[in-house]
Amino acid sequence: MGGIGRWMNSLWKKYENELKIQKELINSMQVGTYIAIKDLDSLRILVDKLEVHVESLLAHVEMALVQEGAVTMVLEEIKKKQAELLQSIDELGEHGNKYSRDIRRARTVILQRIIKHPNED
Repeated sequence: MGGIGRWMNSLWKKYENELKIQKELINSMQVGTYIAIKDLDSLRILVDKLEVHVESLLAHVEMALVQEGAVTMVLEEIKKKQAELLQSIDELGEHGNKYSRDIRRARTVILQRIIKHPNED
């Protein structure tokens, strides 16, 4: 009976260790997913900001087309808004690149952890 007890105990420990490893992997994936979702939310906010700038420019263009004599004034406003628009586009590109790198890095870390602890049956 003592040998069977030790054998069962060793099996139990093995399964317990595997369960801990899988729990760590799942926790890592949850953290990575949470971060990715927050990054995507930040990108969505930047895209919304860009959309507002574009809509503002289009509204100015429509006003210039409807009102005679407003072309000069509208062109000045468009020139002012152009800098904001370009800044928004640059900001969106920078954040998109950063978040993409972060997501790739997190995916690599999780894959390395999975490879490091293969499922041993």
